[in-house]
This record gives sequence, C-alpha cells and structure tokens, in this order.
Amino acid sequence: MRALVPVLLVVAWSTRALAGVQVGTVVDAVTSAPIGGATVAVAGVETSTDAEGAFVLDTEGTGIVDVFAIADGYEPKVVQLRRGTAWRIELVPDAAISGGELIVVDAEAPPVTEPPPYDLRGEEVRVLPGSGNDALKALQSLPGTARVPFGLGGLALRGAAPRDSAVYLDGIEVPILYHFGGLASFYPSGLLRSMELAPSGFSARYGRAQGGLVELESRSARTDRWRVGGEVSLVDAQARAEGPAPGGGGWTLGVRRSYVDAVLAAAPLELTLVPRYWDAQLKYEVGDPSRGRWSAMAFGSSDQLELVTANSDPTAPRDRLDYTSRFIRVGARYLRERGPVTFDATLATGVDDVALSFNGEGVQRRNVPLTLRASLTRRFGDHGKIAGGLDLLGARYSFDLSGDAPARPGMPMSTSAGQRGDTLWSADAAAWTELQYPVAGRAFVVTPGLRADRFGLSDEWTLDPRLSIGHELTRDVIVTESIGLYHQPVSPVDLDPAFGSPNLTASRAIQTSVGVTVRGARGMELATTAYGQTMRDLPADTVSGATPIAAGGSRQSGGVGAIATELADEQFGTYSYKESVGRGRAWGLEVLLRKRTGSWTGWLGYTYARSLRRGDPARETSYLPYVLDQPHQLVALASVPLGSRWRLGARVRYASGNPYTPIAGAYFDADRQRYRPRDGALLSSRLPAFVQLDVRVDREWRRSWGVLKLFVDVQNAANRTNAEGVTYNFDYTERSYTRGLPVFPSIGLEYIP
Repeated sequence: MRALVPVLLVVAWSTRALAGVQVGTVVDAVTSAPIGGATVAVAGVETSTDAEGAFVLDTEGTGIVDVFAIADGYEPKVVQLRRGTAWRIELVPDAAISGGELIVVDAEAPPVTEPPPYDLRGEEVRVLPGSGNDALKALQSLPGTARVPFGLGGLALRGAAPRDSAVYLDGIEVPILYHFGGLASFYPSGLLRSMELAPSGFSARYGRAQGGLVELESRSARTDRWRVGGEVSLVDAQARAEGPAPGGGGWTLGVRRSYVDAVLAAAPLELTLVPRYWDAQLKYEVGDPSRGRWSAMAFGSSDQLELVTANSDPTAPRDRLDYTSRFIRVGARYLRERGPVTFDATLATGVDDVALSFNGEGVQRRNVPLTLRASLTRRFGDHGKIAGGLDLLGARYSFDLSGDAPARPGMPMSTSAGQRGDTLWSADAAAWTELQYPVAGRAFVVTPGLRADRFGLSDEWTLDPRLSIGHELTRDVIVTESIGLYHQPVSPVDLDPAFGSPNLTASRAIQTSVGVTVRGARGMELATTAYGQTMRDLPADTVSGATPIAAGGSRQSGGVGAIATELADEQFGTYSYKESVGRGRAWGLEVLLRKRTGSWTGWLGYTYARSLRRGDPARETSYLPYVLDQPHQLVALASVPLGSRWRLGARVRYASGNPYTPIAGAYFDADRQRYRPRDGALLSSRLPAFVQLDVRVDREWRRSWGVLKLFVDVQNAANRTNAEGVTYNFDYTERSYTRGLPVFPSIGLEYIP
C-alpha cells in the first residue's frame, strides 16, 4: 500500500492542479513511517492526513509559504515549502527529544470560553532558562505569578496567597508543589503529559480554593519494551523506567534523591545545615478510554532539614532545629468514553506529616485524607455539552504541640511547658454542574456553572455561581470574560480548639477577568488579560499586641520574614487566635507578546498587579500592601537552537521590591539595657527592585541506544546583589539589606532511552 502513495499523489496533483490543490505526506523523522491524523495548515486553511500520512489541501497561490504541522506525540513544526511541488513534512517524536509527551501550561480548556491561555509545549518547557530542567518551575516565568524571595517554593497567583491555590495530579490533590527551598518540584518533568494553569476563574468542577489552580496529568508508559533513563545534577540524581505490564498495560516509575546534605556535612562549618529531599512515583495503566481505562498510582515526597549550631563550651548541648515535611498519595482512576458520554472517577487516600521542632520542642501535624471525585459529561456535537459531578473529602487531622501554648482571648500565655494535642474529623461534600452552550457555531460560547459545598470543619454550606463567555470575533481574535464566586474552607491548624480559632468560617473571593488574544503571522501572539478580585472573611489576628517590628516575621512587618510566614502558614499555621474579619483586594493587567512556533521560542511578558489586605478592623482602618504585592513585573525570555545539537537561552526578570515596615527611630530601654525600635508607617517602604539574568546552554548527543543531554543553567549569571530583607545595627541607626542568592549554576546530564 505504501508503494502506491507516490502514484496516488501524482494522480491527485494532475487531476486537481487547476483547482489550486496542494498534496503531500507527513512522516516520522526517525523511522520515516507515515503519520495518520496529523494536522497541516497553510494561511488559515487546514486539513488532516489519512492513515498513510497523505493529505490534500485546498489552497491557491504561488511561491514559498509557511506550513504548520502537528500530531499527537510529535513536536509541532513550521517549515517553508514551495507551492506546486509534492510536500514531505518530517515530524520529530517527543520521545526522541525529551523522553516525554506534550507539556502544556494552559488556562482551562477550551480556550474560546476561558481567559487567554499561557501554553508551553514539548521540549520548550524543559529548556527554559532559570527552570533547572524542571517543567513545573516554568510556572514562575508566566505573567501574574509573584516572585518569591530566594526562589523558595510557593505559587502566588494574581494577588492571592500561596495557600489559596490548589494543585491536582490526575485528579488527586497535592499538598505541596515544590521541595524545600524551591530547588525542585515534587514530580519529575519526564513523567508529565500535560500541565494546565488557571491563575483565576477556573470552572465549577474544582473548589475549596479562592486563588488559582494547577492541574497536572501524568503520561502513559511506552509499552513496546522496557526503557531505563535518568538524570544527575549538582543537587540530586533521579532514575526513571517504563515498560509493558500484565494485561497489555504499562508501568512507569521513578525515584529521585538529593545529596546536598552529604556535601554540606563534609564541609568544616560551625553552622551545619543539612537539607535533603526525595520523591518517588509509580503508575500502572491499562485499557483505552473507549473501552474503559484503569490506572493506579502512588507518589510521595519527603523533605528534611537539620540546622545544628556549634557551642564554645564542648560540654554544653548544641542548639538544633529539625524540620520534616512528607506526604504520600495512593489512588485509582477509571475513565470511560462511550460515544458522546464520558465518565471519570478517582478514589485516593494518603498521609501528610509535617513537624518542626527546636531543641526537642515544637509542633507536629498529621492529615489522613480520603477523596472521591467523579464526573459525567454529555456532549451534543456542535451544540455544546453538559457536565456534573461529586467532590467528596473525608479527613482525620491530628496535632501535637510540645512547649508553651499561644495566648487565647482573655487568657495569658502558659508559663509551663507541656504536651498538647487534638484530633479533628472532617467530611466535606460538593456537587457541581456546568453547561457549555455555543451560539453561531463557535463564535460565541456561554459557560455557566454552579457549585455547592458543605465544609465539615466549620459546619457551613456555600453556593458558588460561575460564568464565562467567549467570542471568536475572527479566526485570529478571541475575547473572553469570566466572573465567579469561590469559597475556601478554614485551615485545620487555624480551627483546632486546643490552640486555634474555633469560630472561623470559610473565606470567599469574587473573581473577574476580561481577556483578548490576537494571533499574528509567523506564530506571533499577543494576549492581554485584565483581572480583579475582592476577598472577604479572611482569617486575621485579633489578639496579638506586639508591634510589627518587635514581632519579627509577622505579616505587618513585611519583608522576607513575613513572606516565610505566608509560605509556612498552610503547613503549620501561626497558632494565634484569629477571626474571620480580614479583607483583600487585587487587580492587574497582564500582557504577553510571544512567538509560538518556529526554530526559536520566546516571549515578553509584563504584569501590572496590586494586592492589598486589611486585617483586624479595630487596629487597621485602611488597606495595606500584601507582603507579596509587586506592582511591576517583567520577564523577557528566549531560547534559540544553534545548529542541530546546541541550544542557547536567556531570561531577564524584573520585579518591584516587596513592601516592609521601616523603623522611624529608636529609644533606649534602661530596664533591659538595650535600644528598642519605633515603627514607621506600616508597610510604607519597599525593598530595591529585583533584577536577574539567567543563562542556559544545552548540548545533546544522539546515538542508537538513546540520547544524552548536558545542560548548564546559571541563575543570576551577573551575580547581582538583590535585596530580600532589611536588618539594622544595635541602635537602629544603620540599615543594611539581606542579600539574595548569588550566582547559582545548575549543571546536569540526562539520559533518555
């Protein structure tokens, strides 16, 4: 049959040449096998290839044109070809380049009904400068994402706190996205299939979050044979394997472990810092969606940090700080697509452990969740679809506190140390529905949604209506609008009656956005989004009488201490009495100019963003900047191939300095024989602007047994001194800045079978 393809092409060309028809084939660049189902587009006209990789395209004109081709499992390609000749387009398999499948960072699909997407595909994600070969760290280069000091883990989207956003992997909620210090994410890039980011305005199928949403999907295993690969870098080593499994299914598994602790432990330092992390993944998948696809997976992550200080007296005990954060999830998923109906269900459980202690005293938290997510979708061809589902969560929370309990209303802080603990049981239940109704084809699509939640910890019901509208003004101009209500349940560490705030209720946010996307020639795209949101019933400290500066690390002090408190709040809480009286406002404008296709990739993104908060109204009469309020953010990024084996990339980042509360003066405390500060206006000063240059170089060697890739990703290549915090001398007459990370190289070698 393949031998007849050239003959058929000649016949097709000779019989339809006068009608302005172009013929060609799309093949695999490695095996030369034909690719069926590929999409080929020229000047707005597109078609698909048949089972033999052949296509016929109705197009008129002469000369050289840009031809775009894409197929599942292959890298998109733009090539210049001359009309009037038989075209042969060769696509490179994703596996031959990155060992994985399509990696996408996107807003909620379909794009015509949601805010403009920010998408990254294939190898493009993993070669971004500043990412350290980690696809999930590419999220930090997108507009609307606040910069976190020192590159620490945490995702603050469109003015929301890091604890306000949710992350899901294959329908299973993930408690922590990044390892300690943000050196790596919890899941290796080579095992990801897709990655979707909704900075705000996500659909009714998700809840219990008033910020943004990150939805990850793991990829299926290649089942023709077993493959073993891995990666070694300066900070960790990982191994990956995939292959056939019983029943015609496939296995994927991976494990990664850092060794920074071994390097630091061998160094002759008086202050011994011993951080280490590991993660592991296992997945079994069998079947296909048309007949029912089953998958079972387990994944886990662990972080440990030990900080030991030396003592001049060798007989005296040494101060010791211990931090542990780990979780494991085990789940099963069933997906069935029968004609226009799709059923998807995921059942999962696991354990979260978080502990922090200093010289044996501290806090420990354990969470044992059990979740069930199920949805049913019915499509009506060109007439839209309707979907609905259940989202159930049961959990057992336990807390242990050794040492002094914090103050409570009308009660002084305990002066005697002891062991305190408590256990809470919770059952959350939600039902949702969503309708997608197109008008005039796909030129106008309305998507209303409704979600009802019952939060067990606070014993309350909420109802969240949501609406998004999309307009295709032309083929290349899309306008979207969205508005919705989002509720977030109280954190169990805040609600615990032993040392928390038993009267807290769920917080809520109203999110709105308007976006315009314009697609231009040669893969250029301009996307703009204006957004705004109001937040109510935020938990706010209503008891502490400490001044902002004296209470270092409080939210009112600002700077790196306050941001560290925000990042740790979801795991530990502040263990101070709070009430649901806080409010917040956030608004901004995002602009992204991007080249989407071709031999090089890059974008220029600018964000104007404001985020304000007001805590206890008895003490704060006006809104103050949020600790991660950064009015101006700019990212310029480009990655260019140099020949067939080399690639060079660079990223420039600019961000306004984070706010902090300055010291207006000082006085001498005769009783304690030391100077004490007088606070200036709350959060009225800012750190100097953050500017950083990242440079990356990649080199690959392709052999019959696989691909070797060497990458050198240098962050802060100019070694610029960026300020991340403020410190003062003993009498507060001199101010200095805490320096951010110096030049930080990430060097690694990856093997892809």
